[in-house]
Amino acid sequence: MSSRSRYRAVKVPPGATTVRIPRQRGSRPAAPVVVLIPEQRPSLTSRAAWAAGRWAWRHRAAWAPSAAAIGIYAVTAAVHVIAPWMVWVLAAATLAPVTGLWWYRRHRPEVFAQPARLATLTVLATAAFAWAAATVHLGPLTAPLAWVWLLLTATAQVFWLVVRRSR
Repeated sequence: MSSRSRYRAVKVPPGATTVRIPRQRGSRPAAPVVVLIPEQRPSLTSRAAWAAGRWAWRHRAAWAPSAAAIGIYAVTAAVHVIAPWMVWVLAAATLAPVTGLWWYRRHRPEVFAQPARLATLTVLATAAFAWAAATVHLGPLTAPLAWVWLLLTATAQVFWLVVRRSR
C-alpha cells in the first residue's frame, strides 16, 4: 500500500464529527486537511417545539375545530382593520343557519333523524356568525368577545369530538 493512499490516524475529540479531505496532489507534501464539526445537541426549546409539532400533526383531525377557530380569529382581526363594512355582511349571515334549519325542516323532513345535533350545530353556527360580526365591529381585543371566542371554540371542539366518536 502506498503512502499516498494509507490513512493516517488523526486524533479527534469525542463527540465531534470528522470530515477527512484527502491529501492534495502537488509538489510540496502538506499535512492532510481535517475539518472538525462539533456536535451540537438541540436546545430544550427546539426539542419541545419538535415534540409539540409531531403531536399536533398526529392529532390534526381531532383538533381541527381549534385550528379553524385560531384561523378565524386572525382573519376576523384582519377584516376589522381592512374592511370594517363587513360587519353588515356578517350580521346578515347570522340568520343563515336558522333559515337553513327552517328550510330543511319544511322541505326535507328525512334529514331530521338526529334533531339534537342539527339544533346544536345551528346554535353554534349562529353564535359564531354573531361573534364574528361583533368582533369585526368592536375589534378582536375586546375582552368579552375573547371570552366568547374561547367558549365557542371549546364547545365546538367538544361537539366535534363527541360526533366523531359516535360514528
